[in-house]
Amino acid sequence: MDQLMDTQAPVSQDQDQLRLLTEMVQQLLRERENNQGPGDPYITSRMPVTDLLAYQELTEALPSIEEDFFKSPLTEEERKMAIHSCPKNSA
Repeated sequence: MDQLMDTQAPVSQDQDQLRLLTEMVQQLLRERENNQGPGDPYITSRMPVTDLLAYQELTEALPSIEEDFFKSPLTEEERKMAIHSCPKNSA
C-alpha cells in the first residue's frame, strides 16, 4: 500500500506542475494578443539591421574582406562601355 502511494505522489505533482505551466503559457499568449491591438494591414515590420564583423583569423587569411564588397571595380565610363558593347537580343 505504501508503494502505491509513493508512486502516485510524484505523478500528482507532475500533473500540478504541468497544469501550472500550461496556465502560465496561456496567460502569456493572451497578453501578447492584447498588446498587438488592431494594426494597419498596410504596415509591416522589418528585421533590424545587423552588422556582421569578421573574426581576426578570417581577416588575416583574406585581407580583402575588409574592403567594400559591393563596390564596383569598374569606373563609370568602363561600366557604360561594358554594358553597351554587348549585343541586344532581337528575338
